[in-house]
Amino acid sequence: MTGNIDDRELLPSRLALAGEEISVRPRAFLIFSTALLGIIYFLYLMSVVNLMIAMRAGPPTLTATHELPQSDFGLFWCAGKGLFAQAAERFGLALNVPAAAQTCQINILSNSAPTALAWPYPPPMGFLVLPFSFIPLSMSFWIWRVACVLAAVILLRCAGLGWGVIVAGLASTAGLHDLVGGQNGTLIAGIQVSALLLAEKRPGWAGMLAGALAVKPQMALVFPAIVLRPGKLKILLAGALTILALVMLSLAIWGQTSWEWFFTVAGPDEVRQADVPFSAAFPAAGITVFSMARSLGAGPHAAWAWQAVSSVAVLALVWLAWRPGMMTPLPRMAFTCALGVLAMPHGFAYDLVAFSLGMATLFSLANGWERVPLGLLWLMGGYTITLANFTGLLLFPPFAVIGAAFAWRLRNVPTARMMARECFANSR
Repeated sequence: MTGNIDDRELLPSRLALAGEEISVRPRAFLIFSTALLGIIYFLYLMSVVNLMIAMRAGPPTLTATHELPQSDFGLFWCAGKGLFAQAAERFGLALNVPAAAQTCQINILSNSAPTALAWPYPPPMGFLVLPFSFIPLSMSFWIWRVACVLAAVILLRCAGLGWGVIVAGLASTAGLHDLVGGQNGTLIAGIQVSALLLAEKRPGWAGMLAGALAVKPQMALVFPAIVLRPGKLKILLAGALTILALVMLSLAIWGQTSWEWFFTVAGPDEVRQADVPFSAAFPAAGITVFSMARSLGAGPHAAWAWQAVSSVAVLALVWLAWRPGMMTPLPRMAFTCALGVLAMPHGFAYDLVAFSLGMATLFSLANGWERVPLGLLWLMGGYTITLANFTGLLLFPPFAVIGAAFAWRLRNVPTARMMARECFANSR
């Protein structure tokens, strides 16, 4: 009795100590991982800042061999100038069209425009870019950036996403890449993600948003698998009417020739540009299955076959995921955005803002070790370019598959958490 203690009496305390040790290790691992993710993100942010400073030092002219310092937005601005001139000419109006010949030294809306610079968008995209062409280019770039972010934030908040997820998604490496080029990835992501989240709560609004993706059709390729099923008639009708309205309005302003040009010049130009050997022009920002196949040595026909198989498989998986009760809305949105990357034949890193929003959403739903790979996937929106430049390969599709797999793994997490809270409340 003077110091002899049965080991069984010490067992609970030993188990408690072991439990504390086990809990401390994962906590330390997660803290270290979070810090590492933050450092990696900061490095990308600094590279973006340096790139933007370097770009603004270039000459403010668009030629066949030199782009404007505002990168892709420079093309938007020049296209807006040209589209306004076309509309004025169509209606026989003697309007004072702002001169842009000194800045836009090539006409990207003409049949003679270089393949890499020809305006690739359908006519409804003109409604977005034309208003910004009346503002001086350097100022217009930043107004465009602020407008895209504000529109995306408003849409995502109306769709029910929290502030943390919205900030993480829009400020992701993909969002930063979109910022540098002045592209439309942030705006399109806000439209796409909001349409997916509102599909059940407000189907009419969801259909209108899905129809608005007519400005960038490849981002809407997964929607047929969502709307062409029982109970989705309201989304289908709203989407179809929105597309019809955009088409009719573009025909009224620019006429039939605008659509003829899109199908006979712009579309074929994009296909020809995709078939250019990587030795001549390496698309480091490429993210599609087609691009990956080409980087792995496949010829154009084989790469298109890979892309076709991937697109069909994605539509089948999205059809399955959108069956009633199969997935809760947040993981389902992330699942659809991840697979959407595998469905589109043409896309670049700035089109990964929706994917990044999906990964940020899953991060908020996940626990423990799951957050580490989800954080890495969130970073890959921009770092896919770094990986491509380092390896000479375009390898984003496997990351999209992993993101979809995590979304499927977490497909019922919100419901499970709600049930756990109800059980805890009832037990009290």
